[in-house]
Amino acid sequence: MKKAKTPPPTAQDKTKWRRRIIRIFANFHLWLLLILLIGGFILQYPQIIPFTDTLDPNSFLSLSRHSFGRLIMLLPITYAALVFGIRIGLLVLLVAIATIVPNLFILEIPITSDDIIEIIGIVIIGLVTNLWLESYETDKSHRQVAYLRLENAQRELQRMQQNLRFYLKQITIAQEEERRRIAQELHDDTAQDLIAISRKIDGYMSLHPTLSSSDEAYFEDVHQHLNRTLSSVRRFSQDLRPSVLDDLGLIPAIEWLAPELDKHFKFKSEVKIQGKPRRFPVETELVFFRIVQESLRNIGKHAVASRVWLTIEFSAQGTILTIKDNGRGFHPPERIGDLAVSGKLGLTGMQERARLIGANFNIESTPGQGTLVTVELPNSSKFEEHAY
Repeated sequence: MKKAKTPPPTAQDKTKWRRRIIRIFANFHLWLLLILLIGGFILQYPQIIPFTDTLDPNSFLSLSRHSFGRLIMLLPITYAALVFGIRIGLLVLLVAIATIVPNLFILEIPITSDDIIEIIGIVIIGLVTNLWLESYETDKSHRQVAYLRLENAQRELQRMQQNLRFYLKQITIAQEEERRRIAQELHDDTAQDLIAISRKIDGYMSLHPTLSSSDEAYFEDVHQHLNRTLSSVRRFSQDLRPSVLDDLGLIPAIEWLAPELDKHFKFKSEVKIQGKPRRFPVETELVFFRIVQESLRNIGKHAVASRVWLTIEFSAQGTILTIKDNGRGFHPPERIGDLAVSGKLGLTGMQERARLIGANFNIESTPGQGTLVTVELPNSSKFEEHAY
């Protein structure tokens, strides 16, 4: 079979080759390497190059001219390996040996063991230098790849965390909307139905004044039971989504919540406002309210506390919410997220809610000395600049 003819180079191919040649000759390192090689060659053969036979390194290095020249050849070998890699480094090593060895036969003095040892030493040092630099560059490349992979993994982790927070925010919004809907239905439907039933019982008793004492006692018991159920429905509706939070804002909602939970859990709470109060977006006020609500409930259920101090501080730097109790305290873990493993989901949920609005959440506790919950929200353009 006839071989296919190689197509002639095109003008574009010629241009590429011309550019490559120009880049090669414009390489500073290449010219410096050639200068080092020429310098080593001159030191090796001063007898055939004019004006160089007067160089005498023995006067200041205690070395013969030829030993000094051989050592100088290590410079281009090392430089080539460092700049161009092991292939060029080994090539320059071969060039150096090809330069040194013929000189042994040109000299009029006999070859000594020192000459052989010097040449072998140069070969060994050149090989070791090339291998070490190649290993160093390989390790450096591996480290760069590892760092790049680590950066990619960190970016992927950040992206996943952002997605997780986005999904958590959407779930929280959906949960709050569902709470609002249920609270509205309880208030508008269930509570109104209970009121209607209670009024019908009152009307029936008014229309039948001759009821026996047992029947009257029965209806009265039903009436009281309805009133208790109505109170529970109203309280449950307020717990789901207090209307005061939507109507008046965070501060009035907390001032309403604290006394309500005081009655339920039998502790004494004190609400203190520092600085000039300001309004936040609905989702921010809702997060603050839920954290206060969950904290007070945790205190009532687990802390065995008699006093609670709740402070909201407004300043130019931000807003700080602190909730402190005199309960029994506990040993908090280093990471709040670890509390979820032990079943303390409330604190983990508070931390996640705080993150949703860009706030810092911290908890400090010591057994026998109570617990301090702190939520710090830096100032941003998100809050509404108007006072209560």
